Amino acid sequence: MTTGTLTSTPNNEPLIKSAENVSNLIESFIELGVLVHDNQGTPQSNQATANKLNQLINQLKETSSENEQLKDYPIPIDVISYIEDGRNPDIYTREFIEVNAKNNARLKGKMNGFKTLRDVFGEKLKLEFPDLEKSVDDIVKRTSIEGQATHSNNNNGLANGNSES
Repeated sequence: MTTGTLTSTPNNEPLIKSAENVSNLIESFIELGVLVHDNQGTPQSNQATANKLNQLINQLKETSSENEQLKDYPIPIDVISYIEDGRNPDIYTREFIEVNAKNNARLKGKMNGFKTLRDVFGEKLKLEFPDLEKSVDDIVKRTSIEGQATHSNNNNGLANGNSES
């Protein structure tokens, strides 16, 4: 899994430029590593290493100067921690989505449980107290999703059903 590419729009131009700079920085660090590994101590190889170091310094300055343009793009601290720990930030996104999916499933289960409790309890109340049948039906209607749409249309847009004066 890799981070997707951004579509070029005027709003995200600084992000695209920054991503390209970081990519170039990574490539330059790899090239520097190769130069250092293959350095034979000759003046030519030392000069090539020094030139690559100077190029890296300039790239770092350029990336640092773009910092002001990126203030409008907040990055969650958790993502920064993932990167600092050497982990892929896409893993954070995947885990975040998985946790939210589990929470949504758990909440849906709770909602279905309360719906069943409401229906069973309402039926038992109506059997034991027949004179409360109309009130129980009204409560069941108001607390059901289908009933809320109708109820909210009848209460003049206010949560308590009162009209403003």
